[in-house]
Amino acid sequence: MPTDHQSPAGAAWRRSRFCVGESNCVEVADLDGLVGLRNSRKPALTLTFTKSEWSNFLAALKSGEIQLSGPR
Repeated sequence: MPTDHQSPAGAAWRRSRFCVGESNCVEVADLDGLVGLRNSRKPALTLTFTKSEWSNFLAALKSGEIQLSGPR
């Protein structure tokens, strides 16, 4: 289950190569055994997932079990 917390200082956040400039981008980081997910417009707030939860989420996206809406 994801949890909300303050974004840790010094984390190496990554964005999709499709993200341009400082627009509204999703960012991901490895956080000491967890995976952090945040919106570049509100970087102080972070959702965290276990590595297992994150892997399951990515697998569901790739298989089509979960479909995202919105611009890509």
